[in-house]
Amino acid sequence: MAPPKTFLPPLLLLLSAAAAPPNLGTPRPVPVRDLGLGYRSPETVLFRYCGGGLPPEPPSNHGLALQHLLALGGAPGGSPGGSCCRPSRYEDVTFLDEGQRWQRLRGLSAAACRCVG
Repeated sequence: MAPPKTFLPPLLLLLSAAAAPPNLGTPRPVPVRDLGLGYRSPETVLFRYCGGGLPPEPPSNHGLALQHLLALGGAPGGSPGGSCCRPSRYEDVTFLDEGQRWQRLRGLSAAACRCVG
């Protein structure tokens, strides 16, 4: 016998949906060479983006990498959704390049998102 389904009144469903944070994707492993930022490395980094289109803002490591990943056939894990979410905070990513030097990409991965529309 199947367990009973949980019932939430419609008002609680609306409140839980409204309280949900903007769409911050799960970190996806991406080879450094696929970021399109000119770094040569055999390493893979974790890249996170917000659901939504590319924000109209000055170029950033995050925006440039996301544009390049989309041009390669989609963002990791699928294309971003609607156009209302953009990064409000970023995380730096560090990796070892082919010359065995540490490289730090400032603001590469989204750490938080916010709704702008």
